[in-house]
Amino acid sequence: MLGWLVTAPLAVLRWLISPIPLTVIAVLAAWAYYSVSKRLDFWKSRGVPGPKPRLPWGTEYGSPFSAVTEFESWLYNEHGGKKFCGFLELQQPVLFVGDLDLIRAITIKDFEHFPNQRDHLGTDFWKETLILLKGAEWKETRAVMSPTFSASKLKAMHQLTLDNAQNLTKYLQKQMKEEGLVEIKDAFGRFTMDNIAACAFGVDCNSFVDPNSQFAKNAAKFTNFPPMMMLRFVAETFLPYSIARWFPDYGLKVGAFFADVVMKTIAYREKNPSATRDFLQLLMDTKDKDGKRILSDSSIVAQSSLFLVAGYDTTSMLLTFAGFCLALNQEIQQRVQQEIDEALERHGGLTYEAIQDMPYLDRVISETLRLYPPATRMERVCAKEYTLPDTDIQIPAGTLVYMPVFAMHRDPELYPDPLQFDPDRFLPEEKEKRHPCAYIPFGNGPRNCIAMRFALFEAKVALVSVLRELTLKPAPETPPHPMPLDPDAFLTTPKDRKVPLLAVPRQAAAQ
Repeated sequence: MLGWLVTAPLAVLRWLISPIPLTVIAVLAAWAYYSVSKRLDFWKSRGVPGPKPRLPWGTEYGSPFSAVTEFESWLYNEHGGKKFCGFLELQQPVLFVGDLDLIRAITIKDFEHFPNQRDHLGTDFWKETLILLKGAEWKETRAVMSPTFSASKLKAMHQLTLDNAQNLTKYLQKQMKEEGLVEIKDAFGRFTMDNIAACAFGVDCNSFVDPNSQFAKNAAKFTNFPPMMMLRFVAETFLPYSIARWFPDYGLKVGAFFADVVMKTIAYREKNPSATRDFLQLLMDTKDKDGKRILSDSSIVAQSSLFLVAGYDTTSMLLTFAGFCLALNQEIQQRVQQEIDEALERHGGLTYEAIQDMPYLDRVISETLRLYPPATRMERVCAKEYTLPDTDIQIPAGTLVYMPVFAMHRDPELYPDPLQFDPDRFLPEEKEKRHPCAYIPFGNGPRNCIAMRFALFEAKVALVSVLRELTLKPAPETPPHPMPLDPDAFLTTPKDRKVPLLAVPRQAAAQ
């Protein structure tokens, strides 16, 4: 027995170094090298311009610490990306499109060629989210969900949002009094967390009092992407399914927490009908002609979780950058405050109607989203072969498409003096001068952000609540403009993940 254990490995070794196996290995290695090298010529062979890719990482730019916005701006400005160019994301071919007419074609006119987002494995409930659904299932779920963001539904959530916004204002006042400055990224993050917890899950999170609640801690894991969740995400993005599925899914435990919250709430409300008009209840109330609920429990869990993941960081970043820009532009902030005072007087307080009657604040938010769009790009996947308009270039199915929102929003040809914060770029007459795809912070076409109206409403309520009481001013620790950005973040995020400001009572600020 022991002799076999010694001789068997030696026999295998002798076979491996014999001419036949060595030849097989050499042929396989040559084939692998040829296949990968051929992929490097993917775009060149199709006549698409772009930077020359290299093994093994595909297209390289700068250092590993370069922000994704720098990479996308490099492609846009230096490699033909204002029209279109191609690059490799590892071995994944990506068409990079900055041409506004082509963006409109991809997202609207020729939508049937580009109907889906990039796919990910994820947990079972995550696969049911609207963002990853496909075909008829996506269309039906979107149709069911769209009415939950109507004006009447938002109005029903106004008091919930206002209560959370007033908690935000009190927190800023307290922090300023105790510490001499406020950290607005953290404060706006707590507000957004509380408001989504209330409006999507029917949960009183109260993170201003208890930032370490179970809901807040699990939500942070969902949205902050700890290293092991990032590893799983990268594996899902770049590796074949047969390999990626073996990476531990650290989102399972977090997903299970929110699934439990939603399922318990559904069970309770079915036994105890609720008058609450939050997002969860609205989904529960969707019925077909026979009176049966359209969405399954698992779908409601998925859509509620998507509300959190897609709405938390994006809205808190919008508020953070808006506060930062207003602090650095006092005249603009004063004009916003004057509009707030006049609207509240016209409507008898901070009503839903007052919030909708602030056009200058709308322009301030639009300009913030132009300078600092939460998502740096919009993505689609080619579902069937597509010929680029006015060319003979064919894009095969499976090709990923990037549309560079951040780079376009800072293009001086579209926005003169692009780093200047100027809300009047969004006056009706100015907007008419631009291509409709020159401003797409919420995406474009049938796959645009379904919760756009809620996000804008939520942000306006928060800013109005704060600015009616306080004036934001730069502190010595406040970052410069334009804000340095975090190279490791998926979304447009301040580099140090902190934005300290002063929050001065308006009466004192006026003196």
